[in-house]
Amino acid sequence: MQELKYDVIMYGATGFTGQLTAAYLDGHAELKGRRWAIAGRNKEKLIAVKNTLKSENVDYLHCPLENTSDVNEMVRSTKMVITTAGPFSVYGGERLLGACAEAGTHYSDLSGEGFWQREMIDAFHDTAQSSGAKIILGGGVDSIPSDLGAYLALKQLDRIDTHRTRTKVTGMFTEYSGSFSGGTLASGAARKKAIASGRWTMEAMRDPYILAPEAPHNDHEEPTLDGMPDGFRVELDFANGALLPFFMAKINAPVVRRSLFLDDNSHNTTYRECCTPSMWLKLIWLYASRGFGYPFREPIKFKPKPGEGPPTWLLKQGGFTVKVRAETDKGQRSRVTITGQGDPGYGATSKMLAELALCVVGDRPGKPNTAGVLTPSTALGQALVNQLQQADGGKLMHFKA
Repeated sequence: MQELKYDVIMYGATGFTGQLTAAYLDGHAELKGRRWAIAGRNKEKLIAVKNTLKSENVDYLHCPLENTSDVNEMVRSTKMVITTAGPFSVYGGERLLGACAEAGTHYSDLSGEGFWQREMIDAFHDTAQSSGAKIILGGGVDSIPSDLGAYLALKQLDRIDTHRTRTKVTGMFTEYSGSFSGGTLASGAARKKAIASGRWTMEAMRDPYILAPEAPHNDHEEPTLDGMPDGFRVELDFANGALLPFFMAKINAPVVRRSLFLDDNSHNTTYRECCTPSMWLKLIWLYASRGFGYPFREPIKFKPKPGEGPPTWLLKQGGFTVKVRAETDKGQRSRVTITGQGDPGYGATSKMLAELALCVVGDRPGKPNTAGVLTPSTALGQALVNQLQQADGGKLMHFKA
């Protein structure tokens, strides 16, 4: 078997999140003495990013995704590819993902484009299963906390009641203190473009099982992307006062449902996601108490351009908390709380994506022997939980049952 040149290739390293991810990998102890690379479409920008890195074991790879032979050569040189070069439906993301699926190279990205993720499932799940590649959807805050939270909550119930019939899992974000980037807004524009072009319909995009088309639909589940009632605005909740719509739930919940399907739990388990009033209160307090960034001469940009992201102070001072509860129709309950440090979509996400990659390529006990188009929990399970708890000196994420 040919020895691979790189452990990890980080594609899209010149973008805002890509630079954060590359910088985090640059100082990671697990890559000390091991070769890795940054890659992207713009050679001059890649060289500029490489010049900011301290590692002597990092290369740069100029590889436009339009060049099929170069893409194939690149993915066959490494164990794992991670990419932040979105919107993936616009910039040829399927060429990179597909090449990994065919070569048996592991892969993850930060796509929140459900329609594109579904296209990748249809086109490459069987191919990746045959090649042994783990193609992992949702490698950042969308949707690692939600997916691992549901996984851990159900894992607790397995010890309580192995003969449960129906289980309802609810993810509640009580903190999501961060900002926006041009990439997030561009992903939204990509969804609108897909509808306008006839590539997808709005009805198809609203399918709760868009990422698990073969899963049996539950007649006791709300037929919405976030799993909350259609037209949902507020629901009284004893523990949290109220439940409110969460703007990222429509991305996270379908990923969790794919996990339920792959784990053969779709027939008796539902998932819904929302937020609490405290999430908004904490966000407002963070913004207001920091003067919206003006005292730091880094004001928050509410309409960032592509390549722009949150200010540096928010990257460090942001954070997130999601509480996940599972309840069976027999009255059994479990609770899991996951907290994270750093702006969720960028400061924390860049580290999560990097740690996921290192978990895949490393020798980790308990890592599932799975392949195909997967999710964080079905690809890595408890191994990823352990990895994230130890990440960044134990400061990145905490899991509490």
